[in-house]
Amino acid sequence: MKKRMLLVCVCVLALNGSLLAQGISVKSAELSLSVGGTNSSEKPFTIGAPQSSTPITGIMQLNSGRSYEARINFYTSKHIGSEFLYGYQYSGVSFSRDSPTQAALNVPLQIHTLNLNLLYYPLGGETGSAWRPFVSIGGGAIIYRPSTGGQASAKDPLQGNFDTFFESSRGSGSVGGGVKHPITKSLGFRADAGAVFTRVPTFGLPQSSTQSNAIVLPVGGLVHSIRASAGIIIYLGK
Repeated sequence: MKKRMLLVCVCVLALNGSLLAQGISVKSAELSLSVGGTNSSEKPFTIGAPQSSTPITGIMQLNSGRSYEARINFYTSKHIGSEFLYGYQYSGVSFSRDSPTQAALNVPLQIHTLNLNLLYYPLGGETGSAWRPFVSIGGGAIIYRPSTGGQASAKDPLQGNFDTFFESSRGSGSVGGGVKHPITKSLGFRADAGAVFTRVPTFGLPQSSTQSNAIVLPVGGLVHSIRASAGIIIYLGK
């Protein structure tokens, strides 16, 4: 799956490079500002020997939260568009232990998303169209950055007791769709929905260790996040 995500990113970059080679029209320039929400999948884990003779089971959850997104559309032909996305979310990551005793820890996070998207407009992409539905595919990176206070609480022996806990950066892939609708000559409406896939962030913690006193976080695979947003479009070329 990691190789597939990398292949998606390479394909998107290659396609965007091909589009840019055809020339960028100022008339296609758009700035989109949106507000939305994100809901991510949870990752169960079990800590066993040699760290614990009694298995410790729990769940790692990237918390849901409000997200803010800015997109710059820099190329649009009749059916193909290209854009850069920056997203910001302040939420957190939660660790809950189910056995042998129950406990929970929540660490505040800043989540930064950088993405390059390729858009396909099945009905055409001209800004004069009443409704412009589109599908998108993209690739980029997500940065999971603990707040200063969250990092301190994660390392606190009386709270998280993690010996390390720092920023994790992960490559990402995304698929989705949406619609654009002009309101005036200079403003429009945009709605997006889709899914983002990234490898699980472990914040510098090893997934396993042969040392009995090591702090481990045995989670792996992918986290998938469902995102939806709505906002305004500013037509910069008009």
